[in-house]
Amino acid sequence: MISFNWVITLPRHMTADQFDDWYLGIHTELAKVGHKMIRYNINRRVANQPAASHGEFFRIAQEYWKTWDDMVECWNHTSGFALLGDGLANMGLGSGTLPGIALTEHTQFKVANPANFSTFQRGYRAREDGTITRFIAFGMAKDKAGLKDWYASRFAGLGEHPLLREHIFGIGVGKVIEFGLVGRLPNDEMLSYDWNLELWFDSNEDAHKFLSSEPFTTMFSELRTVSTDTLGGLFRGQEMLMLNKALPHRDD
Repeated sequence: MISFNWVITLPRHMTADQFDDWYLGIHTELAKVGHKMIRYNINRRVANQPAASHGEFFRIAQEYWKTWDDMVECWNHTSGFALLGDGLANMGLGSGTLPGIALTEHTQFKVANPANFSTFQRGYRAREDGTITRFIAFGMAKDKAGLKDWYASRFAGLGEHPLLREHIFGIGVGKVIEFGLVGRLPNDEMLSYDWNLELWFDSNEDAHKFLSSEPFTTMFSELRTVSTDTLGGLFRGQEMLMLNKALPHRDD
């Protein structure tokens, strides 16, 4: 899949409540019907951040398509124009509120205790409201060409820890989305991150335990050493869209 990650800072003209009234009441409803979008996550920072947290952020929005062409098609579709227009009208699309994005393809590493999703409450089973805690980080790579293999060779086994429920590492695709006649993402004011990292936990407490101990502290220190312009923080995340397709019948 292709993932589009938006790093969002709180606009100066909005309070956090005003932002969420708009974002949760209007914008997410538009995003759910984005053309060919197959997955959509929203994440808001939690108040108690771990020591590894750094950088300015308020929310991270994550949108997924099957292919790059599907994503480009969405941003040139009426649903994509509606999303961009709504964002521009309410929060702006400049570096003041959207300092960076990450357009990435992901490697999903094995974890010993993967997160469980409930189709009834449309969320994660560990919490009644279906949300999950995510540590999300981004950065620019000093050696992008070798970063994927370097990370996998050193840290693929991170998921052996019982508290870690998902382990994802994405590498930037190195492309620019063109939409309309003059639009492009990332625009000249945005960073386009080379990588992003996701680690999932059942609770904030579990996240803090893991993020303050080995093997995470060594991993993240080494990852920051081979990177620049890194950003990372702890978020409470919600899955907003699931698209399931029927599978062929099997007897075995």
